[in-house]
Amino acid sequence: MTIHRLKFFVLTSVFALIGMAGQAQAVDKPVAMVTQTQGTVEFSKDGEKWKEVSRNKLLGEGYQLRTAADGSAKLINQTNNSTQNMGASSVVKITPDGIEKISGTLSAPEQSSGDLLENLDKRFAKAQRYTTVRRSVDKSKTTRLDTITEISLSPQYPELVWSNVGPEFSYELVINGKSTPIPASTSTDEIIRYKVTGLTPGKHTFQVNLLQDGKEVYAPKKPSTLTWVDGEALKPVEKGLKSMQALAPGDDFMVGAFLEDHGFTVAAMDMYRKYFKSNPNDVDMRPMLIKTYHDLNLKNLQKNEAVQYQKMLSEQE
Repeated sequence: MTIHRLKFFVLTSVFALIGMAGQAQAVDKPVAMVTQTQGTVEFSKDGEKWKEVSRNKLLGEGYQLRTAADGSAKLINQTNNSTQNMGASSVVKITPDGIEKISGTLSAPEQSSGDLLENLDKRFAKAQRYTTVRRSVDKSKTTRLDTITEISLSPQYPELVWSNVGPEFSYELVINGKSTPIPASTSTDEIIRYKVTGLTPGKHTFQVNLLQDGKEVYAPKKPSTLTWVDGEALKPVEKGLKSMQALAPGDDFMVGAFLEDHGFTVAAMDMYRKYFKSNPNDVDMRPMLIKTYHDLNLKNLQKNEAVQYQKMLSEQE
């Protein structure tokens, strides 16, 4: 039995034990984002237990935010893409329509440039679909390898990824009919990575075939689509990314959300992973990472992350 099949059976047992965890209530979709905090700024889900906002934070309906005498923050309203400044000694509540002042000072809304947050709530709602932990069906006798069906890459973000099926398998990456052999990996990492180079801007076809002892054991029925973004097509992305980084400086999560919105799914996954490595207790936005695992067909990582997500939700109750 390979190490990857052993992992499968372990996961199956875990799912059977925590099958009811999927009943835990997930956080509502984000309505506002806190950024550019100074001094003491805290958030609460119930108005009783408060936690410090040490960096940028996404808030859903019902959350409250307060500042101490030395505190201030900028709030980005997801519902209308506007920004507001929150002064010292203030309290606000997040409502379905945006931000409601309870006490203190909150500036009038100012329209934010661009659509940097326009689709975040829709993508978050979609991401919730992939967080339910279900019993797994034993597919250990079926050897296959699935990849993402559509993806954008660029000179800055050139990597394709797929699942590491096991050390007894190698791979054949085919781009526009040109084959590149990828040797078997002895690593226990769940992901195989490959940096793509030499493509012209525009759409290309790719697929990853699975080989064992040099013979093909699985090939997808049809190729996937890779869009290489460079030159003039890359400029709007670079401009938007700079705007996002200025709007939410140092926020890897929001950079990941921006990249995902533009089809750079691998880069988005990496930014989400970086964010949660630095913020391991932030459960609210983990569905976005789970969604990238789903989209990239990294099934084991998706299942593991869903287990962790449901466990963290249960511990909050």
